[in-house]
Amino acid sequence: MLGVSEERFWDSTPVELGPYRKMDEMQQQRLDQQMWMMGAYVTNAVSVAVSNALNGKKSRAKYLSEPFMMSEKRERELTPEQELLRFQAWAVVYNENFKRSHGGQGE
Repeated sequence: MLGVSEERFWDSTPVELGPYRKMDEMQQQRLDQQMWMMGAYVTNAVSVAVSNALNGKKSRAKYLSEPFMMSEKRERELTPEQELLRFQAWAVVYNENFKRSHGGQGE
């Protein structure tokens, strides 16, 4: 419960528990950001795997060479090659989702 003991929780007023509630909200927000980042890494990995499976040696998809945070610090804008890779990964995932949702139609 908010990172406080049960005894302290019941003996405190809502005002006294305010900082604990704020800390809990901050921890939840950080956890949410970490989970979102994990999803981004997994999406990249799956899109590379699907691209390699579908295109074989012709695939240009590559897994990230460094963590997102390092990339953001070093360079805020993507190079044209990185934008192309990002779009290709997105297109592979989009096409697979479309095929699944439409029963393989449109091939």
